[in-house]
Amino acid sequence: MDSISDRIKILLKNRDITPYRLCTDTGIDSGTFSKSIRTPNRWKSQHMVKMSEYFKISLDWLMKGEGSLKTQQKEILELSKKYKQVPVLGLADCGKPTTTWYNVANKFIEMNDVGHLNTPFVLIARGDSMRPYINPGDKLLCSNAPEKVKNGTAVVVVYQSPPDTYEANAKLIKFEKDGMLTLYSVNTKFPPELYRELDIQKIFKVVRIIREVK
Repeated sequence: MDSISDRIKILLKNRDITPYRLCTDTGIDSGTFSKSIRTPNRWKSQHMVKMSEYFKISLDWLMKGEGSLKTQQKEILELSKKYKQVPVLGLADCGKPTTTWYNVANKFIEMNDVGHLNTPFVLIARGDSMRPYINPGDKLLCSNAPEKVKNGTAVVVVYQSPPDTYEANAKLIKFEKDGMLTLYSVNTKFPPELYRELDIQKIFKVVRIIREVK
């Protein structure tokens, strides 16, 4: 029979949330969490309440594996895969290597239909070169899926500029011959730029553009 710790581990795995992030988001002491996950009878009721609210699941199911959710466990886990907290990493010109972006995230938003994406994250657009397709302030849901990027796709391309800065720009992409690619804007005032693929650190696909209507 599964325990509280087993159910918590399943939720963490399916929502792709680390114990560290869970503790940070809920205010649960990380040392207490580590001890409790190893010894299920150590869980405190106030921590269970916080986690049930955090995961948006029944407290009875989390504590006892009982209640109205017991017969719907498969559906619950499928739902946890569908909804995911995605990190908001700031402006598209991040100034940091992409390997550190997740470490500097200080805000998360819950999004649906992202469970199939590879390391999804959100960048905030700025600049006018992609208007009206992408406007300043738009949230760009991005995914690490270079094999699915085709010509004419909106991407966030990361490249290194001197002395040691990493810049990220949202553009449309076109793959040329001989390992070259062109990044171009919707606005014709901004001329297209030709790059060697070897000079590009990372290409992220823009999966969704989220715009607030005022």
